[in-house]
Amino acid sequence: MKLRSFAVRAFGAAAVATALVTGVAGTVSAAPAPAPILHTSFNGPTLAVLGQNDFCNGLIDTVVETDPARPGLATIAFTPRGMNGVGPGWAQNPVCKVKVTVAWNLGIYTGQLKEIDLFASQGQTVRTEINPGSGVARLEMSVLPVSPWFNELRPQTSYGAVAAFFIVP
Repeated sequence: MKLRSFAVRAFGAAAVATALVTGVAGTVSAAPAPAPILHTSFNGPTLAVLGQNDFCNGLIDTVVETDPARPGLATIAFTPRGMNGVGPGWAQNPVCKVKVTVAWNLGIYTGQLKEIDLFASQGQTVRTEINPGSGVARLEMSVLPVSPWFNELRPQTSYGAVAAFFIVP
């Protein structure tokens, strides 16, 4: 009887120690990862753009990353999939300039808006940080021919916008 009781206690202690070590290692090694996201736009996470350098065009993939160690913050990563252009300006400088408008939660009404200058070349990822707060947040990314404050005209546009809901720790 004593041997069985000793074995059960030893097995229980080993299980608790293993769970403790795994839990601590899992918490320490938490890194930014793609956030749980629900896309509400027809084009999903891809932004089809027409840029400012000689009718440059292409696709930009978007990803929202969150980090459990930094609650209330999210990082958006823009990665051009491939850009094309027409004309002598594109031949001299094959980089597509695009100004992306990112709005979260209530957007321009509450100052939760950011504009990012992308000089898009294939495979170059550009990251920007936003502060939507913890919980469920709404996000919309688009390339507009007019600035959100209606004070600037831009020779650019996008085919639709990337709209989504995501969870921030």
